[in-house]
Amino acid sequence: MLNAKAFANATSAVMGIWVVFCALLSYIAADLLFSLAQSWMHTINLETVKTTQSPSLGSLILGFATAVGLTWITVYGTISLYNKWAKS
Repeated sequence: MLNAKAFANATSAVMGIWVVFCALLSYIAADLLFSLAQSWMHTINLETVKTTQSPSLGSLILGFATAVGLTWITVYGTISLYNKWAKS
């Protein structure tokens, strides 16, 4: 059995680190970040949605909170269901 709370905490911490890294990258090397995103969207042209403004502090805080929160909820729910169904 996996400890759902510990696993959710750990994955949320990792997600938080990624969000901070991504936010820093958007300030330091926005073109690199854009190029990475474009390489993941194989047939979609992201050039039309490319912004010329840096993200606001409020936007960064909201993004961090939602990414970490949804990661925690998703992982906790997944591990809880796994533990429940693994007993069967």
